[in-house]
Amino acid sequence: MSSFKDQTSFIRLNHYPPCPIPHLALGVGRHKDAGGLTILAQDDIGGLEVQEGKTDGEWIRVKPTPDAYIIKCWKDTIQVWSNDEYESVEHRVVVNPERKRFSNSILLQSIALYLIEPWRSWANEKNPAKSKAYNWGMLFYSSEEQQFQEA
Repeated sequence: MSSFKDQTSFIRLNHYPPCPIPHLALGVGRHKDAGGLTILAQDDIGGLEVQEGKTDGEWIRVKPTPDAYIIKCWKDTIQVWSNDEYESVEHRVVVNPERKRFSNSILLQSIALYLIEPWRSWANEKNPAKSKAYNWGMLFYSSEEQQFQEA
């Protein structure tokens, strides 16, 4: 796939120390991922939760499976490519009150200058595009810059 030929990828190493009052803290707040695919390795403690439904649904804990990877394709890019057939899912990470937790993820992103738009096989005259085309790199780097300026 040409959008990943010279792609931008990230490796994220996460450490979540124990938190005695876990309901007052999150390891990672609720969000949706902008990229194309994430490969996640986590320990046996777990903490990843996905939201059921489109908004304000129940948070469902993803049970950690030893020696396995979680492949997350619920990304914004996949939602746009599929013309909303596959939805980008909001998720978060909760902390554990007694044990530290580790997770490692590889986030595969499109090349920075690639135009993300619904694939022709998903969007056509009978099923118009539900999203406007956008440049992934401009979207990602402008949101990173905004987060940096707000910090």
